Amino acid sequence: MTASEAPQGTHFWFMSLLVPTSSGFQMYRRSGHFSPTPGTTRVDAFELLLATVKEQSPELRDNAVVISFDVQPNQI
Repeated sequence: MTASEAPQGTHFWFMSLLVPTSSGFQMYRRSGHFSPTPGTTRVDAFELLLATVKEQSPELRDNAVVISFDVQPNQI
């Protein structure tokens, strides 16, 4: 990591979503890293991250369906 790069969060997450359209479905994938506060559960992380995704992507606000989600420690 260089001095200009921001440190990464302690956890990596990804989410796949489907949005119904007039011609079928549109697929979306979002991912990132974050550092949950102590005591955060997977449900807490899911709700927080879904709310953040919807806030940042207006096309997902009304009728997006999450088809997959995962959060793991951000280390190999």
